[in-house]
Amino acid sequence: MGVTLIGLIIVAASAIYVAWPLLSGAEADDASEISEASALEKEKDSALDAIREIDFDLRVGKISEEDHAALRADLEKRALKALAELEEGATEPGLQAVEGGGEGPKSDGAAGFCPSCGNQFKKGASFCAGCGEKLPKSARGGTRRRA
Repeated sequence: MGVTLIGLIIVAASAIYVAWPLLSGAEADDASEISEASALEKEKDSALDAIREIDFDLRVGKISEEDHAALRADLEKRALKALAELEEGATEPGLQAVEGGGEGPKSDGAAGFCPSCGNQFKKGASFCAGCGEKLPKSARGGTRRRA
């Protein structure tokens, strides 16, 4: 009987120890800021994905140019709004502004973005890894030879 009682006390103490952060409500402000930033990131990512999809739909002939222009304008507004809100909240160490207001992440050989799909490519790349399109020499950082 005594061993069972001690076992129950240990189990109850362990359960309280594990559940304490959930029950105390500590750091609720930090969690709401992180969730707001992640919601903005998801909004931006979904808008950019949708832009890539409608660009592809236009190339394969699924939508007209007029519909594409209207959809793309709306999606660009959504993405830019999310980017602007992310930039406003870039005071957190992990969140840095896209332009200005911080150094941003270190470059790991990135040369630019694909003009067709917007995918980032590295220096020396001839083709886009996202859509397979050939990259123009000016976008790849190629050098021109003078005669």
